[in-house]
Amino acid sequence: MSILFYKKPDYRPKNEGPLNLHNCQKYVEKTKECKSKIPADLSFERIISNKALPPCSLQDFIDYLAYVTHDAENLQFYLWLVDYHQRFRNAPPEETALSPKWNFDDSQSSPRHSGNSNYSAIGGSDKTLSILGVKDFDAIEEEDISNASLIEDRSGGDQLSPYTATLGTLKFSEISLAESKPPDGHQRRSNNAQPFRLEINRVITHYIALGAPRELNLSHKDRAAVLYALRRTTHPSAFHPIKKVLDLTLRNQSHPNFVRWSICNGNKPWTIFLRTFAICNIVIGFAIATLLTLSHASRWYRILAALEWWFGITNLIAAYQGLCVLLLRRHTREVRPWEMNEESRRYGASDEEAALRHSKVLYEETKSRWPVKMELFGPPNTWDKETWMDRYGMRSIFKKTFEKEVPTQEQGLHLLQNRIVRQAEAWALIITIPLTIFFTALPRGNLY
Repeated sequence: MSILFYKKPDYRPKNEGPLNLHNCQKYVEKTKECKSKIPADLSFERIISNKALPPCSLQDFIDYLAYVTHDAENLQFYLWLVDYHQRFRNAPPEETALSPKWNFDDSQSSPRHSGNSNYSAIGGSDKTLSILGVKDFDAIEEEDISNASLIEDRSGGDQLSPYTATLGTLKFSEISLAESKPPDGHQRRSNNAQPFRLEINRVITHYIALGAPRELNLSHKDRAAVLYALRRTTHPSAFHPIKKVLDLTLRNQSHPNFVRWSICNGNKPWTIFLRTFAICNIVIGFAIATLLTLSHASRWYRILAALEWWFGITNLIAAYQGLCVLLLRRHTREVRPWEMNEESRRYGASDEEAALRHSKVLYEETKSRWPVKMELFGPPNTWDKETWMDRYGMRSIFKKTFEKEVPTQEQGLHLLQNRIVRQAEAWALIITIPLTIFFTALPRGNLY
């Protein structure tokens, strides 16, 4: 009976306001309440590690966040933070000693240096910083990403992998310590002499500071705490508040919504056409059953209407879930509008990117260093001026409906799609049998 009541992963709407642990816990609770498990092949770890195949690859995840939910900066910063954590650990000890670990004080609710120097509180009691607690950077690999609560892995019910164990093998960037070190003229005692200081400054201006091109939706206290810490150290522990809220959001909100969206293998025009086609088949089935009932023909001919009913109801239920049975059987999906022309995608050159090349951002250092088409530092994640927008708008409704098809390679996605189709077929059979019995039992009309 479970196949009859199967539901794809529930949609998790964004919480109003900035990201904080209180709002992120709502995503965690939603994940625990969700009865629809995501297959292990589509787990957050596999997708973020770039091991899942299209249309559930890391590139597809970034595209989804950029074009559908408009919050790609969360994943972009998250990937950078994982990479930065690795590079900092691999840096020479004499360099990392200049950037001591940063702790967020429980008792004073204020950030403080891990050394002997004390700093004034940023102000007020911050529950977020209290939950973070004091962490030992050397023990991060053995510690779960969340101290507040252990999240169950949707693929099997086990606890989530540790933060660095999940992504610790990734080597996205080739930015070396030498590239991020300040010029030799800087004094070693200054904070500017800390390793990766220039890179940290770029991250601040692109993701953390108010009005940044890819400003993260952080609470005022978290933003102030992180900025306060980053002025004094480049240690990865200074990013703990951001790391926590992004990990909880990506795992429990963005990732389930992405899997839910990926199940749909047709664009909106095709889905509308498919629903109309299914309804027409159901109507034809009723027409066949009615005409045969009113005629002199044997009542057993009325069973022919069952084929139309079953076919139409199956496609209608599947289309309601955004799934086309025909495309599924062919192991294909329709291309997304932004995939029609690779040259027109947001990764191409633009006036804003050209301006960055002549700025102090050293924009070229961030290009072509990732396993996906993602630029760490660049313009805002907007796409309203991309060339594919005009081209797609000029396409006829016929071309939008019958788009080009591309293969779907991820077997975990096929598992979910096949489950939905089997559910549609089962419900169609349950509805078709009573209809067939009813019309077959009616006496002949003998009108013609």
